Amino acid sequence: MHILILGAGVIGVTTAYELLKKGHEVSIIDRQPEPAMETSFGNAGLIAPGHSYAWTTPKLPGNLFKSIYQKKRAFRFKFQWDPAMWYWGIKFIRQCTIKNMTENTLRKHKLSSYSQVCFHQLVEETNIKYHENKKGLIYFFRSEESFFEGKQKLTMLKPMMSNLQILSRDELLQKEPALLESQSNIFGGIYCSSDESGSCRDFTLSLVDICRKMGAKFHFNTNVQSIKNDNQFVNRIEADKGSFQADQYVLACAAFSPIIAKMVGDYLPIYPVKGYSITVPIINHEKVPLHSGIDEDNMLAFSLMGDYLRFTSVAEISGYDTRHKPSDFKEIIDIAKSLFPSVCDFSRVEYWAGLRPMTPNGAPIFGKGRMDNLFFNTGHGHLGWTMCSGSAKITASLIEGQKPELDLEGMTLATT
Repeated sequence: MHILILGAGVIGVTTAYELLKKGHEVSIIDRQPEPAMETSFGNAGLIAPGHSYAWTTPKLPGNLFKSIYQKKRAFRFKFQWDPAMWYWGIKFIRQCTIKNMTENTLRKHKLSSYSQVCFHQLVEETNIKYHENKKGLIYFFRSEESFFEGKQKLTMLKPMMSNLQILSRDELLQKEPALLESQSNIFGGIYCSSDESGSCRDFTLSLVDICRKMGAKFHFNTNVQSIKNDNQFVNRIEADKGSFQADQYVLACAAFSPIIAKMVGDYLPIYPVKGYSITVPIINHEKVPLHSGIDEDNMLAFSLMGDYLRFTSVAEISGYDTRHKPSDFKEIIDIAKSLFPSVCDFSRVEYWAGLRPMTPNGAPIFGKGRMDNLFFNTGHGHLGWTMCSGSAKITASLIEGQKPELDLEGMTLATT
């Protein structure tokens, strides 16, 4: 079969690889000039089944309301007249119960763990290098209250993971000596030895080269304008660079997937949640952290990427605007400096902001909608890097009419 994939981020490219392995002809189109220029470009870099918690906690609605007038909150909402946001937002808020939070967390963890196994298989097959760090991730807390909440959340994953270790402050600092220089108070933490990190963009670029050698055709700077169909099958994609025809189609356009799905009459419950990141050159390798991880109180993730450290924070519901200015990153820089004051050159910061494609329950969407030959692989939220390989295998199985290795309850249009 000839399969056309819309989207050349980590989700689209890993899907291309799985389909090429199965002997299919694959083409990919993307509106950007290069692969991995959107959500995959500057994300946190964490592959973290041990941190696959649902964002929809009972406390979230109140925190979002407070963020309207408390601008420094890491999870925040900007008021706007966007019917799509309000419709999605109601669905999102309805997920904020203890029951839904637990179900959503277990669903995300199931896919994340499966995907990590698939990811390791892919890396073994290709020998891709992506600044991988397999020393585990640390999740630390600054107060007794936040540490207690972290341990409570841990009970959701503990039955499925035997390698989640609670650490006192002294044990944490022994595990990660780089935090000894921290100017911030640290109360305790959690260590997950099987979680890891690396550069999603470097991985994706390398996999693109491999896919090309396997016969994939890439079309960049190509914008989808319409989808011609007969109410059952997609006949062709009309783009500004011409028409594209295939036997099967895959929609993997992250936060922009709902806009394209609407062209065939499908509603995808996905809305962008904006994140901010900085990438900073390392100047003192002796003080570099051994582990990547998360400062839980500030929702600040950090990861080592070769000669750089990346810091990522903020979940902002504010539409599709990715514009930013240096002052938007002041809090991220201040926290990063307080954690690792002598490690990086903060006079040479690379700024980035991108959109996470969030569904109300936090899980991606697979399968089909109205069209029998259009498959969804989208809506991975903040865990696209973690979920990429498993999602690719699931999508390849569905296209071939096979039952996926994973139960897709809560991850299709029929069950979301």
